Amino acid sequence: MCRAMLDVHILIHPATPRDWVTQCLDSVYEAADRAGFPVDVHQLPAVIGHIGQGRAQGYALGVQPYVTCVDDDDYVLPQAFAQMRDALEAGASAVCTPEQTLQNGYIRPGHTRHHLIAYRRGDIIDHTQWPCCGDVAQMNTIGPDAVDLAEPAYVHRLYMDSKARVMRRIRVAELELARG
Repeated sequence: MCRAMLDVHILIHPATPRDWVTQCLDSVYEAADRAGFPVDVHQLPAVIGHIGQGRAQGYALGVQPYVTCVDDDDYVLPQAFAQMRDALEAGASAVCTPEQTLQNGYIRPGHTRHHLIAYRRGDIIDHTQWPCCGDVAQMNTIGPDAVDLAEPAYVHRLYMDSKARVMRRIRVAELELARG
């Protein structure tokens, strides 16, 4: 019997180029269809100027035991959720997906433990306290039994006017606090 179940939310920002949002949504729904276990996808409007409030709303949606998010300007590869299955079924505290970065038309290896991390629902922090760095603070909660997957399945789009990057440059103290 499959126990791996996941809620994924996407905050849609009105300034994100429509073709990027379409690519994001199409990729998430395709990966959900290929997962081999229930993946419920939730789209909701971003809270302008406060990423954490949007994240809190997104993580509150659904009832699945694991939660994650995808940024509306990024996208996932078709195996993104399917490759999480064994670790989710085993009860890992978090399942971390390596990423690739897309910048100026070039795909390069990206970070681990940065995007597409499935957390146990009960381990989600109060994101409302973090206007822009809750995702960074959340990463600090990853326990020793987390699973780091080998295959990249998230594509992080890098560009200069990213709303989150702009906010983090302005809120340096929050970023330092989130990093611990």
